[in-house]
Amino acid sequence: MRKTALITGAAGFLGRYLAPLLSKEYDVYGIDPKYKPGHVEYCSYVRGRFENYIGYNLFPDFDVIVHLAANILPIDKRMGMGSEAYQDIELDWAMAKFAEAHPPKKAFVYMSSCAVDTPEDPYAWIKLTGERVFTSIYKIGVPVVILRPFSGYGTDQDDAYPFSAILKRVLNEENPVKVWGSGYQVRDWIHVEDLVRGIVWAIEQAPRGVPIDIGTGVGTEMFSLARTMIKLAFPGKEVLIEADMDKPESSRSRIAKHLIAQAYGFKAEISLEEGIRIAIEESRGKNDLSATA
Repeated sequence: MRKTALITGAAGFLGRYLAPLLSKEYDVYGIDPKYKPGHVEYCSYVRGRFENYIGYNLFPDFDVIVHLAANILPIDKRMGMGSEAYQDIELDWAMAKFAEAHPPKKAFVYMSSCAVDTPEDPYAWIKLTGERVFTSIYKIGVPVVILRPFSGYGTDQDDAYPFSAILKRVLNEENPVKVWGSGYQVRDWIHVEDLVRGIVWAIEQAPRGVPIDIGTGVGTEMFSLARTMIKLAFPGKEVLIEADMDKPESSRSRIAKHLIAQAYGFKAEISLEEGIRIAIEESRGKNDLSATA
C-alpha cells in the first residue's frame, strides 16, 4: 500500500510544486479551494479557514501532513487592516487540533517564515504563534517539523511578492524600475524548487520540534536583484532603478542560518542568477503562448 500525504494550500505557490514531487512516493490529498488534481478534499475549507470534519473517523491515517495554507496579504495592506490581519492564527490552531486527533506517522511540517523578525508586522506574530502552537503538540508526541523558509521565488509566484513584482517591471521594460523601500534591504533568495526539496528533505531528516532555516545563506540587496534581472533580460541596456520610499520594506536584512540544515543533509542547489534566467525564460515562454493563443 502506498503512503499518504496531506497538503494544505495544495494549489498555492509552494503547493503546486510540492504536490507532484511528493506524488512520486505518496498518494497526495490536497486541501485548497483551487486544488483539482488527485483526491477530493478531506477537510471543509471555508473562507480560508478549516472547520471540523463531521466524520472524523473517516480520515485516513496520513504518513505526512504539510501545512502550507495561509491568507497572506501584501505588507502594505496587512499593516493597517485591523484584526482581520491575524485570521491565520485560527487556521493554524484548527490544523493543530486536527494533527492532535490524527497525528501523522512520519512528520507534520509547519511552514513558518523568516519574517518572524519584524514584530510590527501581523504576519510575524501569526508565524511565531504558529511555532508555539505546533511546538506544544510536538511535546505530546506529534512528529512536528518547523521550517522557516527565506525569500522563495519562481516564475508563477504572485506579483505581490518582491521577486515577481520586480521581474514583471523589468520584462515590461519600465524605466525606471521601481523597488519598494530603500532598495538596500537584503534578502536570501531561494528558488521554489529548492524550497520544496527542502520540505521533502525535512520529512525524513530535519530535527523535530525546533525552527530550522531553509535558505542559501547568501544575501542580495533589492537593488542588486533588479540590476541582475535587467542585465540578464536585456544585456547592455541602460535602465534606471529607483527606490519607492512611500512603500514599506520590512526588515533590513534576512539571511538564513543555512549551516544547521546543511549539517542534516540539505543544501540549496540553484544559484540566484540561474533562478533569474529560468524565470525570465519561462515568463517569456508563457507570454509567447498567450500571444499566439
